[in-house]
Parts: sequence; structure tokens; C-alpha cells
Amino acid sequence: MATLQKIRNRGVFIGIIIGGALLAFIAGDALKSGGSILANSRNEMAEIAGESINIRDFQNRFNHSLEVNKLMSGQNSIPSEQVERLREQVYQQMVQEFVMNREYDELGISVTSEELFDMVQGRNIDPTIRQLFQNENGMVDKDQVVATLKQLIAAPNGTPQKAYWLNIEESIITQRNLAKYNTLVQKGLYMPNALVKDMAAKGSKKVDFNYIVKSYNLISDSTITVSESEIRDYYNKHEDLFKQAESRKIDYVSFDVVPSTEDYKETEKWVVDLKEDFTKEVNDIQFVELNADNDFNAYYFKEGEITNSELNAFAFSANKGDIFGPYFENEMYQMAKLHDVKMLPDSVAARHILIRPINGDFKSAEAKADSLKALLAKGSEFASLAKENSADQGSAVNGGDLGWFTQGKMVQPFNDAAFSSNKNEVKVVLTQFGAHVIQVTNMSTPVKKVQLAIVDRKVEASQKTIQTAYAKARTFAGKNIEKDAFAKAITAENLSRRTANLKRETKLIPGLENSRDLVRAAYNTEDMESVLLNGDNSAVFEFGDKFVVAFLTDIKEEGIASIQEKVSEIKRAIRQDKKAELIIADMAKNSAGAQSLLSVAQKENLELKNATGISFQSFQIPGAGIEPKVISTASLLGKGKISSPVKGNQGVYMLVITNENSDEVSDVTVEAFKSRLEQGYQYRTNYQAFQALKDNANVIDKRYKFY
Repeated sequence: MATLQKIRNRGVFIGIIIGGALLAFIAGDALKSGGSILANSRNEMAEIAGESINIRDFQNRFNHSLEVNKLMSGQNSIPSEQVERLREQVYQQMVQEFVMNREYDELGISVTSEELFDMVQGRNIDPTIRQLFQNENGMVDKDQVVATLKQLIAAPNGTPQKAYWLNIEESIITQRNLAKYNTLVQKGLYMPNALVKDMAAKGSKKVDFNYIVKSYNLISDSTITVSESEIRDYYNKHEDLFKQAESRKIDYVSFDVVPSTEDYKETEKWVVDLKEDFTKEVNDIQFVELNADNDFNAYYFKEGEITNSELNAFAFSANKGDIFGPYFENEMYQMAKLHDVKMLPDSVAARHILIRPINGDFKSAEAKADSLKALLAKGSEFASLAKENSADQGSAVNGGDLGWFTQGKMVQPFNDAAFSSNKNEVKVVLTQFGAHVIQVTNMSTPVKKVQLAIVDRKVEASQKTIQTAYAKARTFAGKNIEKDAFAKAITAENLSRRTANLKRETKLIPGLENSRDLVRAAYNTEDMESVLLNGDNSAVFEFGDKFVVAFLTDIKEEGIASIQEKVSEIKRAIRQDKKAELIIADMAKNSAGAQSLLSVAQKENLELKNATGISFQSFQIPGAGIEPKVISTASLLGKGKISSPVKGNQGVYMLVITNENSDEVSDVTVEAFKSRLEQGYQYRTNYQAFQALKDNANVIDKRYKFY
């Protein structure tokens, strides 16, 4: 059906829309059956506002989304990274639907059938529908919309076309409901004119000032005492400062799979044993493709380009067919055969005409290219033929000219044809892009170049080596299944203890390939005294070339951190407060009766600094950093007046305004300022309103149990 192809062709655009509200049409039962789902807590993958979401419902939606993406892309499989993104998208969509639908029901927000008709084929066509059905003039073809709808109504349930359309309808309904809600919230925002005028006036004022700062670091921490009662009082008064997200910490040791001496010898022997056959081989390229780890490299090297100096010397003194090695390089045993020697330029200038195949018909494309070559032979102008026939519009406008390029810059068949041509020779060559008519128009002076056929084999751990590493890990885990024994064994065996801080959503632990299973294990237990177990009930995790044994060492719940966890942080804050009090008292004494800030600076032995163009809306002071209290003081301080000591983030400040100027604050200025503020708040509404509802719904994510 043409509609299906059109949707596929517009896959990126529709993907964005579907990403916002793709799967709502199958959500009803899953999201309305919360109470009944509670019967099986083992299958609970999330909890929203006290209601349970079952993993089966989520998986059904995810599987459906996966199939829709396959249909849209025309692919039979989706890359693993995209699958992970899709799984996250489906989850976030479920949360959004659940949270917002409750709000819509309470507020009476909905889309009527008449409104949906208007969005699809009425006067107010939704942008999604407009994008799908607009004609070459940019107008919506309503006849096509109606014809498509008739076809979809007649189509059996479950057909891809019908599923697409249902998704699109649900997506535009969801977007319309969300737009109504956001508009409702935005209409409730109000900026009092007096407040706006005051903010505009403060923002228009810019000041230059001199200042001194006495750093807290000038007072040694050892001279400041902090009592336990002070710590408790500070903690109780500043609980909001100690909010923490949930997290878990693990300690682990890894037993790396490293090739043994025997593995190196076996790999070298494998290469040596091939040398006689390689010497006799006539088809070097085929031999390399069949035996080497890396494909044949068709590049022609000039003298000095081969980084291995001994191989470079061999290549430019040997005869074709001679072999160098085996030699060891980049963790591989290799041997090189001099495959070819040619006089070639370093760079060429060329032009081309590209004939793209229609429906994969390369023969017809090649036939057309041959006909163009024949016309050139009869005297036709290359530039004219390129402008009229080339599918490469970037070069066609310049008569097909590609300019100068070096070896390896073009796809291999094109490269080979260009660098093996004589000046002004015309060739036809096929690449994955189509048929090219190529003419080299200029070239640098040819020099001797060589082509090497290299057989290589990377040194990798044998099965015996892998089993040895696994046995070490298993023995270590078996002997140290408890936390204290684990810690002692690490020291006794001189192993390296590693630590990882984890979130529920952590996908990868740095240095451990595909390590999500270890994260899940850490979140599927509360036991911090015993070794972690994987899905096979084994204490040994395998991640790439590492075997890992791990312990859960810390659990932080979301909420307020304990006073014990924050003692050091609290002590630093109290010390800074006490230092500030001492410095403020000292500065107040030395500034009493002072006629200038310079005299205070001299008494305090401090440098007099300056800042320019600072306003109430400034983020920081150049040279001083983020100091909001100092900026606020500067904005309100009268010109020429020395401020009282100001407690800042880095130290205690004193300042004096040396210059000030203000832009005119007219009614027009205030109105423009108000408009910018309102626009900023409206943009924030779309995110913050939902985030507030989500926080209120107390969403508990339990996906770690399954993924």
C-alpha cells in the first residue's frame, strides 16, 4: 500500500511523533488493571501512585514497538543499542501516560471524535497528518486522506497499515491532550507588572567596583574546633542539603584473561607453518582473505610510509614474491609478501559522471556510462555531459570536477581506476554508488610504490588459558565467600580491589564489558556480607576477557543521608562559618573609619582588585568566580560607599562602587522583558509540570529485576 511506503519514507519524522506517544492504543488494560496486577509482586517492574505495572504488560508493549520499528525501517532485526533506547522509550511512555491520564481525567481534558475529525481532515489539520499527505504544492490532499482512511477501515485488524494508522491517531490525540494541559498551566502563570519593572530596572543597572577578598584558606583548619553538638545542630537545620539519590556500591576483583607464553608460541608457530604455502601461492589476495585476521590492504606505499623500518627497507629492495617475517607487531604475528610494485602518483585530479542504477539495475547504468564514454570519444564535451547526466550534483555543477585527491580517499574500485589511468584517459568503473565515467585530468609525478600482502594472526588466549583464569576466580570466590575473608584475601594475594558506584539504571561499569548483570545482582540483594551471585547462582561473573568476584558494600536509599555519612562535609561547612566570623570581625575592626578601600587593603595586606560591568543578573565575577552575595551587594550599594564585610563562597569580601550606569527602562523595555520572562516560564512549564506530577506519583522503578 502506498501509505505504508510513504510512512516508511518519512520514518524519521514519524519516529519522533511515535516516540512521544506510540503505543497508547494497547495501553488501556495494562494501565487500568493496577489493582489486579498486585497479586504477583515478582512480576512487578514499576509502581506508580501505589499501583503496580506488570512486566508482561510492559513486554507486550515493547514487543509491539519493536515490530513497528522493524516495519518502519524495513529491517528484520534492530541493533542492540537501538533496542535499549526503545526499551527506555517505552518505559518512559508508560510512566507519562499513567501520570498524565490521571490528571486529564481529574481536569476533564479529552479529545472528542469531532475534534479528531477536524485534526485529520477538517480545517485544522494536525502537523503530523499535514506532513504525511501534503502534495507537491505543500497543500494537504484531503481526497488522499479520505481514500486512505477508507482503505484502512476495510483492512483486517492487525495489518501493518492499520497498526500504523492507529498509532498515528493515538499519538496526535496524546499530543493534543498534552498541549491542552500545558496551555492550562501556562494560563495560570502571572507576572505582576511591579515585579517585572523592578527586575528590569535592576537588570539594566551595571556597576564597576573595586574589592578585596580574604580567603578562608588563610586560616588553618587545625585552629578551628567543631563539637559533636555543633555537627548535630547543623545537620538538623540543613537537612535539605543532604538529600541523596539511591545508589549502591560494590567492591570487586577481576581475574583477567591474558594470553600465556604458550599462546604466543602457538600463534607464532601457526604463522611460521603457513610460510611455505604463502611462498608458493599465486593468488596472494585470496590467500590473505582465507587465512589472515585482517583483509587484504590494496594500498600502495611509497618509501617511508611503512612504519616498521625493517619492513620498509625490505619492501623497497626485495623482488616480487619475496617474504618478510614472521615478525611481531601490535600484538600480532605477521609476515609480509611483496605483492606488486608500480610507478604511481601521490595524488591525481579527476572528474566523473555518476549514473545511479534504477531499482538496482547496474547493467543498465553501466550501459549508459559506456554510451557516454563513446560520445566523449567522438568529441563531446565532458563538462556538458556531466551537467546533463551525472547523479552527483555536487560535482556536476562543476562539470564533474572532483579536484585533487590522494590514494585511499575514494572507494576502492574508483581509487584503483583513477590511480592506474594515464592523463586524460577515460574509463568506466562500477562502485556501490553506480557506474562512473572517470577521466584523470592531472597527476603528480609518479614514484615507486609497493603493495604488500600481509598474513596476520592476533595472539589470543587459548581455551586452556581461559579455564585457568576462571579456575583462579572460582577458587578465590569459594574460599572468600564472606566479606571479611574477601577483604583479607585481596591484601594477602596482592590483588587490586576496585570500586564501582551504581544506579539502578547503570548499564555499564567502566572497564567491564556488558556488565549489566553485575548491576542487577547488586540490586537484587540486601546482603552485604556474602559474595554476589549471577543468574546461574555462581559467584563468578564473566565480562569479556575478565572474570569478576564482587561484594555489595554500601546501600544508599533515596532521601536524607545519615549524619555519619556527612560528618566531613558538615565539619567543613562549620569551619568555614567560623572562619568567616573571625575574618568579618577582623575586617570590621580594620575598616572602622576608613576613607578608602585601599587603606583597608593595606591594613589587611590584601590586593585591591576590580570588576566591571556587573549587574544584578550576572552569573559570576571574573577572577572571583560564582559569588551571588557579592553581586547582590554590588547591585544595591551606593556609589563611593564602602560595603560591610560580605561572606562569600571563597572568602570574605569588601567592595566600593567606582562607576555605575543604567539603560533607560521604558514601558516598551519592561514589556519586552516581561515577554521574555513569560516565554521562559512557558518553556519550563512543559517539563516541570510533568516532573512535579511524576514526583507526586512516587514512581518506583524496578526494571533492574528484569533488565
